[in-house]
Amino acid sequence: MRKNLLIVFICGLLLLSSTVAYSKKGVYVSGNLGMALPGNSDVTDSELPGITLEVRSDAGLACAGAIGYNFGNIRFEGEVSYQKNDLDEAKVNVLPGLDIPLTGDTSSLIFLLNGYYDFTNESPFSFFITAGAGTAKVELNDFNVQGFALLGVPNYSNDDTVFAYQAGAGVGYAINETVTFDVKYRYLGTSDPDFDTTTIEYSSHNIYAGVRIT
Repeated sequence: MRKNLLIVFICGLLLLSSTVAYSKKGVYVSGNLGMALPGNSDVTDSELPGITLEVRSDAGLACAGAIGYNFGNIRFEGEVSYQKNDLDEAKVNVLPGLDIPLTGDTSSLIFLLNGYYDFTNESPFSFFITAGAGTAKVELNDFNVQGFALLGVPNYSNDDTVFAYQAGAGVGYAINETVTFDVKYRYLGTSDPDFDTTTIEYSSHNIYAGVRIT
């Protein structure tokens, strides 16, 4: 059993170290669809010092499209992506144990310049890592504490454009020399958006499946 495992391990190393076969150079376009899993967001207000709201959001839709150039093992691209998440609940640091149900959602339109490094080999499978930077327009839409609208408290909406960055990794499968299917994980982070006197944290763990055509 141990001998068989050793043989499989050695074959895997040889596969990763073999020469490039599925890495067509040139312009490519890609499309991705997936899930955005936002991190908990700390919300502070300059008019309420000492009070922090920890906001939780539901998983939501994420989609992205890009155009780039493949130099071989290295790719560069410009990407536009969008994601939206419904607000779920919040905790207040001065009221431990109390969950406050929320209504509304957050969304973001993101522009990134990304770089990729592809660990290609003679098989149709390849592993890649990625990083990028750009801007994100983050919107807070119809924010309210559940039930407050019935008391005449208006919904709150605002937006801010901030610095954005991403880092991730994934696996691609070359269907042929032109079309590659891939699955990837990506962490998206931004500088903190400011909405009037309120500052929020905004980040997300995203999982995508997509197609790249050269």
